[in-house]
Amino acid sequence: MAFGLLAALSTAGLGLLLRESRIIEETTRFQREVRSACTRVADEVKRQAESDRRLIASSCAKGDLVDRVLVSIEAGQLDERRLALATGVPTLREAFGLDGLVLVTGGGEVLGADPKPLLNIPADEVRLLVAGAPGNFLRGTRTMTGLVARCRKDEGRRTVALVGVRDATALLGRLGATAGVDIVPHQGAIYLSSRQEERARCAITDPSGASLELSVTKSKSALVETLERTDRTVLYASLASAGAALLLGILLARSLSRPLSALAEQAGKVAEGDAKPLELRGSREVRDVADAFNRMLRDLEGTRRRLAAASRIAAWREVARRVAHEVKNPLAPIRAAVETLRRLRARNDPRFDEYFDEATRTVLDEVHRISNIVTEFTKFARLPAPKVREENLLELCERVVGLQRAVAGETRIEIRAEAGLPRVVCDADQIVQVLTNLVQNAVEAVRGLRTPKVFVDVELEGDTRVAISVRDTGPGVAVELTPRLFEPYATTKVQGTGLGLAIAQRIAVEHGGELAYVGEPGSGATFRLILPVRGPESPRHDGGDAPSEAPLS
Repeated sequence: MAFGLLAALSTAGLGLLLRESRIIEETTRFQREVRSACTRVADEVKRQAESDRRLIASSCAKGDLVDRVLVSIEAGQLDERRLALATGVPTLREAFGLDGLVLVTGGGEVLGADPKPLLNIPADEVRLLVAGAPGNFLRGTRTMTGLVARCRKDEGRRTVALVGVRDATALLGRLGATAGVDIVPHQGAIYLSSRQEERARCAITDPSGASLELSVTKSKSALVETLERTDRTVLYASLASAGAALLLGILLARSLSRPLSALAEQAGKVAEGDAKPLELRGSREVRDVADAFNRMLRDLEGTRRRLAAASRIAAWREVARRVAHEVKNPLAPIRAAVETLRRLRARNDPRFDEYFDEATRTVLDEVHRISNIVTEFTKFARLPAPKVREENLLELCERVVGLQRAVAGETRIEIRAEAGLPRVVCDADQIVQVLTNLVQNAVEAVRGLRTPKVFVDVELEGDTRVAISVRDTGPGVAVELTPRLFEPYATTKVQGTGLGLAIAQRIAVEHGGELAYVGEPGSGATFRLILPVRGPESPRHDGGDAPSEAPLS
C-alpha cells in the first residue's frame, strides 16, 4: 500500500505541477489580452469622442443650422421660426450618427432635440452642458449620459450651442465584439471570477479627470477544458501506478509482515515496561533489527533503574533542602534569645528577669512557627484522597465568601454566578480549602488600597466542567514568581509557608481538574479553578491520611 500511495502521490504531484503551469500560462495570457483590450477600447472611445467633437464643432463654425438660429434671434423672429429650426435637428443627428442631439440657447432654452424626450431637459442641465469644455466628453448630466460632444457659437450677447451624446454601452458592445471580450460600464458592484469566466476592470478618463470604469469579461472555457483533460490523465496514471505498486507491495509484505508485526507488538509494550526480547528468523536485516531492539530493551531497563534511583535521591534532597531552609529561619532568633539569657544569667544581670519573658515568648513563637511549617508539610505530603459526592459549588463559594467578609474589613467581595449551574461531584472540604486559600490571598493582596475589591465568578466551562475564577484589583503576581507560583515554599509573604497554592493545585489535580494563574502583571491577580462535573475519574480510597502516591514537588 505504501508503494502504491507513493506512486500515486508522485504522479499526482507531477500532474499538479503541470496543471499549475498551465493555469499560470493561461492566466498570464488572459491578463495580457485584457490589458490590451482595455488599451484598445480606451483609445477607440477617445478617438470616437474626438471625432464627435470635431463634427459638432464644424457644425457650430460652418453649419447652417446654428447660423439660422443666430439670425432669427437677431431679427427677433425666433418664435416664428422655432418649428422650422427644430426640424433640422433630427437630420443633423442622423448625419453625425449620434444617439442624441440638442439645439439650445445660452440661456438654457431648448430649441430642438432628437429624440423628443430630450426636449424636457432641465434648464440648469442645459447651462452646465453649454458651459463645459469641448474636450470633456465624460462630463454629462443625469439626462444626457454617455460620450458628450458640445460646441457653442457667440455673436455679441447671443449664444447658440449644440450638444450631442453617444450611448456608451452600445459603443462598448461593438468594440468588445471586435476585441473578443465583453465590455460594459462598471456600476460599482464587486464581481467574482467564476469557473467559466474571469473579470477585470479598467478606466477611461477625459481631460477634466472624469473617469468611466469598464468591466471586461473573457470566457475561460478553453482553460477549463484543458485542465479537465489534464485531471483525467493524472487520475488514470495514478490508478495504474498505484495498482502496479500495490501488487508488488503484497508480494514483499508476505516476507516482511510477520517478523515486523512481532517487532511492532513488542515495541508497543515498551512504554508500559512489558516488552520482551525477540527471537526472529528471516533476512539478515530483520535479525539485525531484532538484535538492536533487544539491546535497546536492556539499555532502557538499566536507564530506568538509574533514573528512578536518581529521581528519588533528587526528590529527597530537594525536600530536605527546603525544609531545612524553612526551619533554619526560626532557629536564628531562638538561638539569639537563649544566648542572651545565658549571658545575662552568667553575670547576674538585673535585666535577666525583665528579658526572660520577652526571650521565652520569642522562643515559643518561633517554635510555633516551626510547628506550623511541619504541619503544612505533612498536609502536603499526606494529602487524603477526595471523599466525593454531589455538591453545589455556588453554595460552597458563598460559605467561603461569607466567612472571609467577616475579617476582610473594607474589602468588597462579590460573587457572580451563571444561571443553571450543574451540581459537581467533589470533596466539599477540600474544595472549601482551595477557595479559602485563593480568597484569603486575594484579600491580602488588596489590603490598604483605595478601592479593594475581590470578585468570585462561577460559570460553565464547556458542557462538562465548571470554572471558578477569583480575581482581585491588586498589583498582581510578580513576573519572576509566576513560573514557580505553584511550587512548594514559593511565597513573598513574610509569615507564609509557600505550601498553600501547592496544596490547592494538588487538590484540583486529584479532582481531575486544574488550577492556573491567568492574570497579568499590574492588572490584578486571577486564579482559575476548573472542575469536571462528574468528579475525578478514579478517586483513591486509601483510608484517609494514607500517603499520597503522587511524587513530592
